[in-house]
Order: sequence, then structure tokens, then C-alpha cells
Amino acid sequence: MNTEIVKPGVAIVPRPNLEGVETAIAKLSIDTEKLVPLKAKADALNAKGALNWTADDCQAAKLLELDVRNIKKAAGLLLDPYWEVVKSVSDTLGNYYKGHEGPADAIDKSLKDNVKIFETEEKRRADIETKRLNDERLAAEQKKAADERKERERLAKEAKDKKIKEIKAAHKSGEIGKREYIRMLREAGAAEEAAIEQAAADAEAQVQAVKDNPVTAKADIRAVAGVPSRTNYKAEVLDFDQLLYAYVATFAKPTNLERRMYLRKFIMANEQKIGEEARGVKDSKKMSTCIPGVRFYED
Repeated sequence: MNTEIVKPGVAIVPRPNLEGVETAIAKLSIDTEKLVPLKAKADALNAKGALNWTADDCQAAKLLELDVRNIKKAAGLLLDPYWEVVKSVSDTLGNYYKGHEGPADAIDKSLKDNVKIFETEEKRRADIETKRLNDERLAAEQKKAADERKERERLAKEAKDKKIKEIKAAHKSGEIGKREYIRMLREAGAAEEAAIEQAAADAEAQVQAVKDNPVTAKADIRAVAGVPSRTNYKAEVLDFDQLLYAYVATFAKPTNLERRMYLRKFIMANEQKIGEEARGVKDSKKMSTCIPGVRFYED
């Protein structure tokens, strides 16, 4: 009587019966040893070179192929029964894997998708905040520079008016002559212009300093060990002809060898399709004229 207790809904994992597998492996090793002399014969034929073969050599090669293929079948004949048993156990355990990992993956994916949405939005908000902060800093510095420039212009004008008043007083009192009076008046005007230009240059330098040193608002994304946050950069080919056209354009004068080598990395020959075409046409010479850069041959 079978007294094994099985929980409801739980399948019994098949117990592999591998009785006799050691005997099968031992028999297979005997067949494997048979390949040794066959390899020696094959090596001798191959060493002659196919172009130096006689018709007898070619026939001998085919007979060797037949012997090798027959011996090769021994693995399947001897081990397949045991392999099917092992495969059955593997399939059953695989279903348990899926039953356990599947729901876990579904939960993980649902959370991962929403984490990605949040982090993308948080980075977007941080970018907006960064722009706002830098715009405010720049506007404030521009206003400050404009106010300082006005103040310097006012001070420069006051200094000029004071200087001109002093020059006029000196001329009136007879301390300086007419020519010296005129020269000093001209210098006083130039000094004011220089002060105004310096004020403008200083203001521009202050504004540029703000532009050259922007601040950054950091996104509030908190790290959790074992759950990395990273951005995956992907690509999708939308128009392969455009890529080919860009590559061909590098051959036009003046040639752009650097760009040609760069684009060449992304252009791959479809050897599977070329092989299918060769098998369909069955004419190597014709195929060589149809598709350049490819060696077509019979095997």
C-alpha cells in the first residue's frame, strides 16, 4: 500500500531511475575508442590534400564518414533513455522555478516601472528647478550690475563736474593759460568716458561669472542597496537606408575617412540571407556578379 502523503496542489517530482546508466556509459566509451583508428585514417587522407586524391581515396573518405556517423549514433542509442528521465525531472523543477519566480518578477516589474516613472519625473523637476535658480541668479546679477553701473556713472559725472569746476576756477584766477585750460578740459571728459567704460566692463564680468558657475538642484532619489537606479540608453533603427547613404557619402571628395570608419561599425552583412540566396540560385559565378565582396563556392 502506498502511504506517501502529498499536499494538495503540489505535484510529485519524478524520481529519476538511472539504473544501468554506468553500464551504458561504459559501452559508449568502447564505441568512443573506435574513433581513434578512424581518425588516424582520416588524418592520413586529409594530409594528402583533396586535389591529390584518387577516386579510391574519395570513396575511402566517404566510407570513413559512414563509419564515423554510425558510431556517433551510439550516444543517442545508449544515453537517450536516461536523458529523457533527467529531462522530465528538469522540466518539473523548471515549472516550480516559474511558479515561484514568475509572481516575484511580476511584483518586481510593477515596482520597477513605477520607480522609473518617479525618478524620471523627479529628474525633470530638478532640471526645472535648476533652470529657475540659475535664471533668478542671472537676473539678480544683471540688475545688480546695472545698478552699480548707474552709480559709477553718477560718481564719474560728479567727479567730472568737480574737476571742470576746479579747472575753470584755476583759469579764471590766472593759474593756467588758455591752452592748458583747453587740454585739461579735454582730459577731464576722457576720464569720464574711461570710467563709464570700466563700469560697463566690470558689470559684464560679474554677469559672465554667474553664467560660468551655474548651480544644480539635486533630484531627491534615495539609493537602496541591491536595487540600483540607472538610466538605460537605447537605440532603434528607423531608416537603415539613411545610415547607408551617410556611409556612402564619406567616399565623396573630400573623403572623410574618420567618419567612414565610425559608421562602418554599425553596418553588418547578413550572411544568413546571403547563404539562403546562394543555395537558391545554385550558381557561384552568377552570385559573384550579383553580390560583390563575397566569396561564393561549392562545398
